[in-house]
Order: sequence, then structure tokens, then C-alpha cells
Amino acid sequence: MINQAVKAAQETVQKSEELDIRRSPISVAAAVIYIITQLTDDKKPLKDISVVTQVAEGTIKNSYKDLYPHLLQIVPSWFAKEEDIKNLHP
Repeated sequence: MINQAVKAAQETVQKSEELDIRRSPISVAAAVIYIITQLTDDKKPLKDISVVTQVAEGTIKNSYKDLYPHLLQIVPSWFAKEEDIKNLHP
């Protein structure tokens, strides 16, 4: 499952590059890691992702908000069901 999550995160980051998200790549990557972990059974708190990526929690939240409207397009359908993506907090 971990390899699947890593692959899903990589695909999500690649697809997000097509969007006009004006955030640094590390901020987008941190938000994507958070999103992908929220879609797994191994959810990680925002604080943990902030510590590991060295991106402030507020920055990750803002990047998440920017990505949120596009999640159905950027999160691979093989990784998460549309229903699960829609259940993520806006």
C-alpha cells in the first residue's frame, strides 16, 4: 500500500503541474502528501507532514485549499474512489 501511495502522490503532483497553482513545488508536494495520506488507512496529521517536509502548516493548508477544487482531476482514480475524495474536508 505504501508504494501505491507514493505512486499516487507522484501522479497527483505531475497532474497538478498542469494547473495554475501559484505555490512553490515543495508546498504543493507537501499538500499532496497530506491529501494522499488522508485517503489511506494510515492518515498522517498535518503537523507530521509539516515537520518532515519543513513546510509550515499554514502553507500546507493554503496549498490544500488551492488544490481542493481540482482533486477529482488530479488524484488517480485507481487510488481513490470519487466518493472518498469528495468526503475530504474543503
